[in-house]
Formats: sequence, C-alpha cells, structure tokens
Amino acid sequence: MSDEVLYVLIGVGLLVIAALAALIARQLRQQREQKAAQRQQLEEARNKAREQRQYLIDSIRVIARAMHDDEKLTLTEGCIRLKVLLDNLKPDLHRNPDFEIIERHYEATRHIPYLDAWRKLERTEQRRYQREMDSLESENRAALLLAAEKLCAYPLDRMH
Repeated sequence: MSDEVLYVLIGVGLLVIAALAALIARQLRQQREQKAAQRQQLEEARNKAREQRQYLIDSIRVIARAMHDDEKLTLTEGCIRLKVLLDNLKPDLHRNPDFEIIERHYEATRHIPYLDAWRKLERTEQRRYQREMDSLESENRAALLLAAEKLCAYPLDRMH
C-alpha cells in the first residue's frame, strides 16, 4: 500500500472519529438538557404540591374557625366543606376520635340537596330538610364545635 493511500485512510479515519465525537458530544448535551428539564419539572411539581397542600391546610383552618365565628356558615355546610378538604389532605383523619363527628354528621346529611338542587326544591321540601339539619346540628353542636376547635390546633402540616 502506498503512503498516499495510507494517509488518505488515516485522514478518513480521523474524520470519522471527529464526526462520531461530535455526535457523542451532541447527544451528551441533549441528555444533560433533558435531565435539567426533568429536574425543573419535578421541582415545579413539588412546589405546586406544596402550595396545594398549604391551600388545603389554610382552608381547613379558616372553615374550622368560621364554624365558631361566622353566623352565615351552618355547621352542616362547614362539615361538608371540611369533609372534602380532609379527604384531599388526610383521608385517615376521619378515623381520629376527635374528628369522627365530622364524618358522621356529613354522612347523616349527605342526602340533602344543596346549591342548585336546593334552589329547585319546593319550599315545603326545603323546610323539611332544614328542620332535619337544624335537629342534627342541635344534637351534634357541641361535638362539632369541639372538633373544629381541635382542627385549628391540629398539626395538619405534618406529612403523616
């Protein structure tokens, strides 16, 4: 083989090596960018979850306080709202003896229509349901207010 052919083959080999090195470098850069993007998405998801969790905690505390202080918020409406929020934050908290009353009151009133369904009811039906709610609220008042008070102080921000 002549020296000229050998130099051409060496040159071609070097070009192939350079091209492969450039390809590998590009793929490594893309991989680093993908990992950085994944880390960013994960951090954003964590922040969003943290914000959502804090929103639930704040909402629970506001409603629990309002059950004591706000004449417009009925105990039944407070229970409905707390039930939904607690289900999203700590579903097992309903089994805590301090908060079982919220679940029991919710279950006792869940058949009662609300919002648009309430507005569509005949006045006689509304009064019948209102008497039922008033009776249940009267019966459960002390326990519900105590549960709401304990919820205000409960360390909801602990993970488990």
